Amino acid sequence: GGTTTDLDGGNIRYYGANPNNYIYFNCSDYSNQTSSTCETWRIIGVFDGKLKLIRGSQIGTYSWDNKNTSTGAESANGKNDWTTARLMKLLNPSDYYTVDSNDNNLGQSLYYNSTSGKCYSGQNNATKDCDFTSTGIKDTTRNMISETIWNIGGWNSNSVYSNQIYEYERGTTVYSGRPTTWKGKIALAYPSDYGYAADLNQCKDKTLYDYDNRTCTSNNWMKAIITDNGSNHGWLLTPDSSYSYVAWYSQGNVGEYFTGAARGAVPVLSLSSKLGIESGDGSSSNPYKLSA
Repeated sequence: GGTTTDLDGGNIRYYGANPNNYIYFNCSDYSNQTSSTCETWRIIGVFDGKLKLIRGSQIGTYSWDNKNTSTGAESANGKNDWTTARLMKLLNPSDYYTVDSNDNNLGQSLYYNSTSGKCYSGQNNATKDCDFTSTGIKDTTRNMISETIWNIGGWNSNSVYSNQIYEYERGTTVYSGRPTTWKGKIALAYPSDYGYAADLNQCKDKTLYDYDNRTCTSNNWMKAIITDNGSNHGWLLTPDSSYSYVAWYSQGNVGEYFTGAARGAVPVLSLSSKLGIESGDGSSSNPYKLSA
């Protein structure tokens, strides 16, 4: 990895084809961390003294938000306000949202609480059966996740470089009335996270629109995770600032799509700064182990 002080606010990130950023997480037994007792996540980098992690694979395909005009959206295509998004509610404890009667309590906190039920996937309030009893956040793990201020500023074009979208994510350009920050525990990767995961020495002079270039995708460790090894598009956190119903996603390059569509979801979170690493070298065969 490396530090891109001038372009990225001094954040430390892992980048390239396959860096040693593997870490055991969401374990059933933190006293015996193995591939049998833990999931393998990846470290995006260090931000404000905290490790930022991304799950090593998608948890399924869901709508970013699939409300329509009868349930609180401005159109039939969904609503790109992360603070009320149905995917946000699926991932987080109920402390971070208001229970909305339009949602009929469906999907709320199912992933966070490791439970099952109906959740939203597909346009116009469509639902499907969801079961997170084995893949959701486990009891001990919940205490390790740090409450974070997420920046949800938007932009309306993917013809931007990683450093540019990093600034827009932290900016105030949003669709009318949309918030620019959200406090919570679990979200999605930023477009800039995806952009900076590429080795910029190899993926030269490419905007996010051009990230489907084979050299870029083969030198970006996050591509296989976000896109489920290329088989599915994956949601990103940032909304489009020109429309009420469009958010960013990746299919190799980065684009925008209406939020009601069912796309892959990969949880991203930050760890409490009180936690440390006790062993491991971060390789796929010897992931880091938390001193939990």
